[in-house]
Amino acid sequence: MVKQSVGSMSGGEKARLVLCMLVWQRPNLLLLDEPTNHLDLATREALSVALNEFEGTVMLVSHDRALLRAVCDEFWLVSRGGIEPFEGDLDDYQKFLLDEAKRLKAITSSGATVIAAAPVKASTPKPVLPSLKNMQKELAQIEAKMQTLEAQRNELHAVMANKLAAAELAEKGKLLKQIDQELPALEARWLELTGQLESATAAS
Repeated sequence: MVKQSVGSMSGGEKARLVLCMLVWQRPNLLLLDEPTNHLDLATREALSVALNEFEGTVMLVSHDRALLRAVCDEFWLVSRGGIEPFEGDLDDYQKFLLDEAKRLKAITSSGATVIAAAPVKASTPKPVLPSLKNMQKELAQIEAKMQTLEAQRNELHAVMANKLAAAELAEKGKLLKQIDQELPALEARWLELTGQLESATAAS
């Protein structure tokens, strides 16, 4: 492995190599952009432990909610062309987005008559975006599904820490792999929807 060229490594191997180089250099500041991409579950957990033990400053951009919950002490809100401290955690941020979407919906509804009375001009059709109500509903469903999967994953870890028969261990491992494959897709969709809500809020 020591003589292996970086170009021949997989995405996960390259990510682990970069993390090892960071540890070796002992920096005072870490700027991490989606650090858990291509990492397996064990390496993700090791990264969380390492970041919590890191004595310097960490600035982290990630859609990995488990990592954010485990590592971050402060959150910053990027909105309307500015950045400011956000008072709260990820659950508070979710509530903030939903509240802003409701406020925007109320404003849109109050101006519906005026908009309808305006003359319609021929133009290129714009792509139809999901309504705010539908986005809010889907966000809530995704949030609930992710919480369920995270709870199942934690339970599987606890069970697999005990001595199990080979067949049972393989079965639990298969379930864990399915969860690890499903969670990133849900997290990506969650991030996409929150981005749409942020854009709608900023446009208001």
